[in-house]
Amino acid sequence: MIGYSTTAQPSMLNLAREGNFRAIAYLINSYLAPQGIYARVQPVNGGCLPIRLEFQTLPDRQDLYVQLRESLIKFICHHIWRLNSEAIDGVRIVATWANPLAREQPNILWNQSIRIVTPANQQRRLKYLKYLQAGVKKAAEWLNFKLLRVCLLAGGVAVASFAIGFALSYADLRHKALDHSSSSGDRAANESGRPMTVSAALETIPVTRHDAVLDPTDPTVTLMFGGDVTLSDGFEDLIGNDYAWGFDQMPEYRDADVAMVNLEGTLTKADTIRPKAFNFKSDPAMVEVLEHGGVDLVNLANNHAMDYNGPGLQETLETLAGAGIHAVGAGMNLTEARRPKIVEVKGQRIAYFGYYTGDFHAAVGETPGTNRGLKERIAEDLQAVRDEVEWIVVNFHWGVELANYPDVWQTQLARYTIDRGADAIVGHHPHVLQGAEIYKDRPIAYSLGNFIFGGNARSDYDTAVLKIALREGQMKVEFLPVEVQKYQPRVVTGERSDRILQQIEMLSGSFEQPMVSPMILEGRHGTTTAAASPVQESAAPKSEEEVAGEAPGDRTASLEENPPSEAGRAEGESFDVSPFTAASEAEELTAAGDRPSDREAAEASGRGSQAGLVVATALAVGALGVTTTAIRQKKIEPSAFAKTNGRS
Repeated sequence: MIGYSTTAQPSMLNLAREGNFRAIAYLINSYLAPQGIYARVQPVNGGCLPIRLEFQTLPDRQDLYVQLRESLIKFICHHIWRLNSEAIDGVRIVATWANPLAREQPNILWNQSIRIVTPANQQRRLKYLKYLQAGVKKAAEWLNFKLLRVCLLAGGVAVASFAIGFALSYADLRHKALDHSSSSGDRAANESGRPMTVSAALETIPVTRHDAVLDPTDPTVTLMFGGDVTLSDGFEDLIGNDYAWGFDQMPEYRDADVAMVNLEGTLTKADTIRPKAFNFKSDPAMVEVLEHGGVDLVNLANNHAMDYNGPGLQETLETLAGAGIHAVGAGMNLTEARRPKIVEVKGQRIAYFGYYTGDFHAAVGETPGTNRGLKERIAEDLQAVRDEVEWIVVNFHWGVELANYPDVWQTQLARYTIDRGADAIVGHHPHVLQGAEIYKDRPIAYSLGNFIFGGNARSDYDTAVLKIALREGQMKVEFLPVEVQKYQPRVVTGERSDRILQQIEMLSGSFEQPMVSPMILEGRHGTTTAAASPVQESAAPKSEEEVAGEAPGDRTASLEENPPSEAGRAEGESFDVSPFTAASEAEELTAAGDRPSDREAAEASGRGSQAGLVVATALAVGALGVTTTAIRQKKIEPSAFAKTNGRS
């Protein structure tokens, strides 16, 4: 989850991240002003951002007023946290209401201060602690035992008392700094002993720590998957530079820990067009749509990634990387195209792969292109990382456009992929919803249809997104019904929701084990199923769009059918044992790593020797006439913000 959902230009967003109070006011008021609430923001003072909310009207009912208050506090704190500004440590919110019938000063409704811990200011404090620690250590090394003796003899009781007090304070400060350090960037490698790299099939790749999550205290990892996204043509003409429009009504996407879509098109100004029926490209600035929407990852293994050949793909990859959005399924050579993305979220590692089953513009050697969905390649890729990650997600771009059901070869390929280690399969390309099944306690969503598809003149349609929650080795899967109007998706409820979910249920009815939304599935037990016979290097057939007019060939590779396993249980059947039965009650607006970790007993016992070293430094400083006031100025003052959950 990344981004900030506003109608602001990139320059305005950058100013807000720097702590510019006018830019922050603009961002907040873009949402609140239409609701009759105006935010007056003052300059940041000592890390605190003062915000004054002015209400024109108030709800008549007390319960609605309480709900409004809690929602506003969470809204402001959440979006300030997303700015990830080094200048802001917290907010002080004062809410007022001016009675139009009275002449007195506006009534103060509430006054609350909330501390907001972001990765940026967390790293800033950690750097200061390390700087202070290094400075004192150097001073201690400069002194020798003889100087210490002189100080002890000359300083008397007062100096000794001061020195001991300073030493104990510093030792405690240093101890906290070490604790804090262990929970920062290298926490996973230091505490779990897991290396921050994974050996993939062709190379060793880094693990990406993903800390930009809505609630780092909730152990559940939420993944979101959407269908085809094309930000060109009709969509680009509609929104202009209002980059927040597309995902403005999809907070579910921004709130997910890791959100993914199939980006069907390029972000480039290149004119190296590929001769074909349809070519999709949009201005690189359109990446702001994905950034504001909270998209973290895109699949590029599709039939439009190479619409503008190598230059178009290269600029697309660079544009995505510049926005902090990862990509799988295509690259400037075969190694890049096959490279998975390994993301670590809340201690769980997830490997993402993307495959295109057509053999057009496939990456070969040093030639750019897409990652071709060859069976032998899939098996090799998945088995290389299976023991180094908790979960594997595979994206397939496959099938026949506008078909309501997958072909037999798709079902065989999907099950084959799960047998080789995949935990979830997400399909794209048909542009319509298809059914979903459960195979060996693993979900297969054959097609998520269109999501924000500007390449189609039709801007209103129904679709769905797939939500997967991971916790304690279990997987909860469900479809969220989505209505798209003018290319803008939003999750729906009521009768419209029932109709979309019933359509998916009907399309899933042909499978042996249809996926029922929601379902809770058990974790993977034991090892993955080994191939019964050597796997041949073969590909699934080309898509119908690009093989029109060609003579039909062998449409399916030979895949051994696997016996069905026990069906996944419906949600109600596993509530007694599932970690998903109770939602997390933690609502503290802090980022990961706010709490110090436990230290080893041996390390704790070593604090005495550290304190002894500091005593030498402190005594020398005291003997040389440095005042206590000067020493205290080096201490880090505690935050002025009381940590709350946003409630009174």
